[in-house]
Amino acid sequence: MSLFICSVCGHLEFNQAPENCPVCFAAQDNFKQNDSIFTEAKENASEAAVKHVPTIKVNRESSIIPEGSCIELTVRVGETLHPMQESHMIQFLDCYVDGKYVTRVLLTPDAYPAAVIQIKEAGSKVTIVESCNLHGYWMSDVEL
Repeated sequence: MSLFICSVCGHLEFNQAPENCPVCFAAQDNFKQNDSIFTEAKENASEAAVKHVPTIKVNRESSIIPEGSCIELTVRVGETLHPMQESHMIQFLDCYVDGKYVTRVLLTPDAYPAAVIQIKEAGSKVTIVESCNLHGYWMSDVEL
């Protein structure tokens, strides 16, 4: 799998760099290919996996959008909750459906490393990518 990272905002794209970043709108030449970004994180901090791998729960009935076909995703970073301090924190969670970027949740030290995301995108797999300012990118996915 080819992975491309926006050098402006850290957004990750699968398979090919987009013409413009869907998060910060930076041009394609701001994307750098790094196909080993997830393995590097695991190798550099293998003991940290318990605090970095996102857990995703899928609820087919939304608690806030009952009309329509809304899927509610509950995301928590870490089996052991990841710390949220200025020196060590989860910066964002990016959500993808079948490899296509859907949305980003920005986090600060005043928030917990968790989110509830409402998606209307139908597909077969949801992927959450998180970025830790010390330990890099981690991801998990779940079948819909």
